[in-house]
Amino acid sequence: MSPSRRRFLTSLALTATAPGIAAARSRERVGGGLAAPILSDDQVIRSVAGIRPFRRGGPRIEREDWAGKTIVHNYGHGGAGFTLSWGSASVVAGLLRGLARGTEVAVLGAGVVGLCTARVLQERGFRVRIYARELPPHTTSDVAGAEWSPDIVDRGPTRELRQRFDQMLALSLHRFQSLVGSRWGVHRRPIYEADGVPSGLDELPAGLLPPPRRLAALPFAPTRSARVYQTLLIEAPIFLATLVEEVRRAGGMLEPRAFTTPRELHDLGEAAIVNCLGLGAGALLSDKAVIPIRGQLVHIRPQALSYLLDHPNGYMVPRSDALVLGGTFEEGIADARTDAATCARILADNRRFFRPSGGLE
Repeated sequence: MSPSRRRFLTSLALTATAPGIAAARSRERVGGGLAAPILSDDQVIRSVAGIRPFRRGGPRIEREDWAGKTIVHNYGHGGAGFTLSWGSASVVAGLLRGLARGTEVAVLGAGVVGLCTARVLQERGFRVRIYARELPPHTTSDVAGAEWSPDIVDRGPTRELRQRFDQMLALSLHRFQSLVGSRWGVHRRPIYEADGVPSGLDELPAGLLPPPRRLAALPFAPTRSARVYQTLLIEAPIFLATLVEEVRRAGGMLEPRAFTTPRELHDLGEAAIVNCLGLGAGALLSDKAVIPIRGQLVHIRPQALSYLLDHPNGYMVPRSDALVLGGTFEEGIADARTDAATCARILADNRRFFRPSGGLE
């Protein structure tokens, strides 16, 4: 399956302003109506860009034996790192069966995939040390806004890989559902998918989420029809900070370190390694299937809107620190700088969606 062109929910950790949130909350109406966002120029905070490690053929999750050292790969999740994180971590733990409890395991990468993997391995009785070039709160995952939805990811070319993908989705969703609440920053939210939007939620296994409802008119844009799913919003900075706390509390260590050659992995003292380096794994292992995909975004002052939105020309994710507007899908571009004209178009496209005329140019 080719990657979806949308949903890079990358954002910086901004400070929420109480007046902005209060104003937005007061605009949500009773009786089923929902407020539209305020997208005027004076609400714009900044523009940002995020890079995702998409991998053709799907995430690489497999075990290798290197001269007496066990290595398990867990990378290439694309834009579904949060969505698959707990599930792929569980599969990885299964691949380490046969190693004794208490075995020291090196986890490479301290993004959401690496941290979830480390925590699951601890729960299975392993001792964990995390090595990463960037440690929280400075990882790519830390600056990501996230929703539970399998987008910008290849499910795999074979029936077996697609079945494993569905298994990881189910495992991850159930774990996130157990963490709903302010401590982890995980919240139940509806996501409105306007007509004409391809969605990873359309391809979920039966019964994983309630089926979507069809709407002849959106409660915040009456000229639009859509379907609405119930999913999860994950506040990345809150979630990852809590996860680091849990890993450390269980005895895990985080050590700054970059790897430039595979030989350096052999030199690690741990008997087993789990490679969660994401985009970096492609370069380290010369995996040509890994490609960067850039998404540019516009941040609006935070507004306490109670829904997420995808439409044919963009998307909207209300976070406590910013209202994130997207976005672009720029395959093969690893430059995290933004383009002013592109970001102006993103803002204009999202504004246009809420116009009474309903016309998207």
